[in-house]
Parts: sequence; C-alpha cells; structure tokens
Amino acid sequence: MIDIPDPGAVALSLPPDDTEHYIDDDKRYRVISPGSPGMTVAAAASLTVIDCQPRLASPLQALQQAWLESPDLDPSDHPLATKIPAVAYPYLALQADYFPAVPELHHAWQTRDRTILLVENRSSWLPLSIGWSAIDDPLQHIQWLFETTLLWEALAPWQGQSTLLNAERLTLNENSLLCLTQIDQVAHQPPLSLQTLGYMWQSMLGVNFDSLPATVQVLIEAVAEGTATDIKYLKDALAEVARAYQQPEPDAPGRDWSDTELDASVVSAINAESDLEPDLLVEELDFDAVFDTQESSDDDGNAWSIEAPTMVLPMKLATLDDAGKSHVGQQRHHNEDWFFTQTQLHKVSGPKGVVLRSKGFYVLCDGMGGHASGEVASQLAVSTLRDYLAEHWSDQLPDQGILSEAVLTANQAIFDINQSQATSGIGRMGTTLVMALVHNLDVAVVHVGDSRLYSYSRRLGLRQLTLDHEVGQREINRGVEPELAYARPDAYQLTQALGPRGKEDLSPSIAYHEITEDTLLLLCSDGLSDNDLLERHVDSHIADLLSSKANLDHGVAQLIDLANEKNGHDNITAILIRIKLQPDLAPQA
Repeated sequence: MIDIPDPGAVALSLPPDDTEHYIDDDKRYRVISPGSPGMTVAAAASLTVIDCQPRLASPLQALQQAWLESPDLDPSDHPLATKIPAVAYPYLALQADYFPAVPELHHAWQTRDRTILLVENRSSWLPLSIGWSAIDDPLQHIQWLFETTLLWEALAPWQGQSTLLNAERLTLNENSLLCLTQIDQVAHQPPLSLQTLGYMWQSMLGVNFDSLPATVQVLIEAVAEGTATDIKYLKDALAEVARAYQQPEPDAPGRDWSDTELDASVVSAINAESDLEPDLLVEELDFDAVFDTQESSDDDGNAWSIEAPTMVLPMKLATLDDAGKSHVGQQRHHNEDWFFTQTQLHKVSGPKGVVLRSKGFYVLCDGMGGHASGEVASQLAVSTLRDYLAEHWSDQLPDQGILSEAVLTANQAIFDINQSQATSGIGRMGTTLVMALVHNLDVAVVHVGDSRLYSYSRRLGLRQLTLDHEVGQREINRGVEPELAYARPDAYQLTQALGPRGKEDLSPSIAYHEITEDTLLLLCSDGLSDNDLLERHVDSHIADLLSSKANLDHGVAQLIDLANEKNGHDNITAILIRIKLQPDLAPQA
C-alpha cells in the first residue's frame, strides 16, 4: 500500500496487534503488518494489507482495460480516470507496454487528507543490488542497464524518472527481468537529465563497477560526466556491446571481450551533444506498503491474433508447462471427450548463452454419437493426428497443407467406420477438434467444431482465438445480428465435425500466432466454455495461473470443478499451456 499524506494531514493511528484495522470504510482491506502496536503515522509509512474479498474484481478493472486497449489514453477524457488520484495514472498507463516491470495497481482513492494506492506486493522479490553481485554474467548486467534506459524513457512523461535513482525501488522477477516495486513521482518536474542516471549507476554499482566490461565502464562514465546525453544512442551502444558478447569470432574462442570496441558511428553518436527529449493471489491477496513523500500531480477461425507489445526488448522462451484433465460431468454417464499432450524441451548452451527450445503437441476432441461411439471417434481422431504428425512434423511448425491433410486423415478414419457400419443421421459418430502445436515462440492452432482455444495475458486479458463452427456463428459471419443468429432453434448445431461426412465437406480452420509475452493457452470442450463461464471467471480461475508459482494441475482441476458447479450438463475437458518468456539481447535475424 502506498499512502501519500497531504500537507496538514491528520496522523493515521494504527491499532495494537490484537485489533483488526481496515484502511477502507467497506472493510475490504485489512492491515496485516501495522508495525509497532499503537503506532501513529503522521507522514508516509509502510503497511501491508490483505484483500478480505479476493473474489471481487479490482475496482479499477474497467479503467485498466481501457488503458490496455488505448495506451495513449488521455485521463482527462475518461470519466473513470477523473475519480482516482492522478498519482495512480502511470501504473495504469504503463501496464500495456511495460508489464511486469511496472507493478499492478489494484485500487486507488483519495480521502480528505490522504492518497491511498494499493499496489502489487513485491517485497519478497530479489533486489537488483543483490542480484547484480550474485550473478556474475556481464551480458545479464548489460541487459539490466538496457532495461533501465527503456524505463527511463517510459517514466519521463509521468515525472517518475526519480524512481530509477532509488536502488530500493529496483527488483528482479522470477525471469530476472528488471522491475519496479513502485513509482515515485515529483509533481511538475521536467524530465531529468541523463546525467543523473549515470550518477545513480556509478553509485549503485560501487565496487562492482570495475568488474564491468571496459566499454560499458566508458559508457557509464560518459553518461555521468554529461558528455553522453542522448538516450537513443546510449541504447544503441549497450545493444552493440551485447551483440559482441554473443558473437565471438570463430578463430578466437579465447578472446577477452572486455575490451570490445564499439562501431565508430555509435561512438561518434553517443559522444555528440544533444538534449534529452522529453502476485495477486486469489486465496490471499496482499500488497506492498511503501510510501512516497512526494506530492502527486493533478468464419475462418482467424478472427483474433496475439498482438505484439510495443516494448522493444526481444524475448526468448523461459519455461513451458502444461496440464490436462477430463471429467464426465454431472449429468452424463459416459465421457466421450479425449485429449493428449506431449511436451519436448531441449536446452542448448553455448557462447551465445542458454537457449530453451520447445516442441509441444496438444489436442482435445469432444466425441458425439451416443454410448461408446463418441469416445471411439475422439480417441481415433487423437491417435490418428498424433501418428500423422509424428511422421510429418520434424522441426519448424507444419505448413497449412500438412495440418489440413492431418485433419482430413483423421476425418477419413472415422468416416470409414461410419460407412462400414452403414450408420446414418445422428447415429454416425463424430468428434470436434481443437489442436495447438508449439515450436519455441510460434503456435499453430487447428480446430473443427465448437471446442475452443483461448489465450490469456496480462496485457490483453482473455481472448477467444477460435470461432465455433455452428449455425449461429455461420449466420453472424454472413452479417446477421448475433441476437437474431442465436434465436434460431438450430443455432448451436455444428456445421463441421470430424467423421460424419467425407473430406469434401470439411474445411478445418488453421491459424498461426507468435507469442510475444507471457501467455496462458487454454484448450477446452464446450462443457467448460458454455454460458460464457470462462469470461465470467477470469480473475478467480485464470489470471493467477500465468504466474510460474501457480500449479497448473491444481488450476485445471479448479476449472473442472467450476464447470461442474456452474454448468455440469456435459463432459468437461481442459488443457492448460503456460509459456513464460525472458529478455533476449541476441542479435535478431
């Protein structure tokens, strides 16, 4: 919690340890670390609070979503923004491009004489100062300096650059990405000179300064002395040094890269004089209590894509985890769903650092046809797809032709059984399909029917990446209003499925996506997605699963339980895939 008392504010009295104290009138946020019993706080102080109603959405959710969708939003033009203190704006405005560097803001309000901000608790994260000494990797150090320059630019319009001058505000997340514990703001302050950042670097590094590559030492000294004043060329220079570390000459494996020389154009440019242009847990939600004494300032399935963030730092795969589970549901006696997951991880180490390569195959089918027929169809589809792709997928993601042929092969396998048994109409067995293939940071999505694939990220929230192959959606694609399209009695009848008809009647939807930020993928049957169940429970059952600390097996089990409680009319199957990234300064092709 960040408490900014106004001039002349009445002292905030805290109760003894055995007395409950809430910071809001609704008694939602309870103090859990008040400090000394009976302590009185007249100025800024530090408190940690717990959300006693964690299943309720953040009061700022709508405003945060507006800023995620429009990062250049003018707060004076948004009615919700005018209801919160201006000191809260940078937390919301910078989430789109700078999460997780900028902590999440859960709530903010103004009392008669105090400003209260509830921010994500990062007190247990590793301080940068400790991480710098503990990690003896020049490339990692250069990366952190580079990340600082990005945040320096981002914080300038919000009078928040002083945050980067305070080592206590700098911390590292689980992927060693430079992050902030909070944002310090100085009202009406123009952008600071780059020289002040140079001073801070020298001060923070202390005895570690001499361990830096000589070229980086020269850069920092130039910044601190005021001879390097252009942030753009400082970033270029840091990237140049990083590239040198990652590209040793083949004929000189033992070369000492501490004396790497910069490209002449970069040296010239950086010496030129120029002015600087302007874990929230569901079960137990707590917030960092850090205080600031500064005053605040006044039809084809390709309908969606995973958009790239504008932050320029390139990323690479850090971890890939998955979990899957299926349940018969509350009203069915037989489970006709089937799924299969296979994840292969290959760690490669070399002069360019450590690279994690991944290959993942995830498929889910929802069978139909009654009794055991649906289960036969779904299992046959999964096994056929698995065998086909084992033969035709070696390295890069298969192209659309291979993926389409894989689906048609699975369809033919089921269709042949239907033909041999001379079944007709609803007696013909079939199955839906949703499949994801993952290769490093690229994903191919294939689907037939109404089984779905969703993605979730902090920046974009929950997004449905597939469009159902059903009559209602077909009519919408033709321009019919959704209300009219789904008023039809056959609105939810499938227009495509594997097995009932021959390949000439099948057109699987295939799409490719690039992962550009930490992302959670969810494949599910309609037993989980019906009635907008996922959309209505993002905060309570999905959002926290993006964290590496969250257990995906537990998370998928909770989703199954939720579907049984709220839906329960059908079989329920879900697959979760969590893709975590980390910064990568390797030269881009």
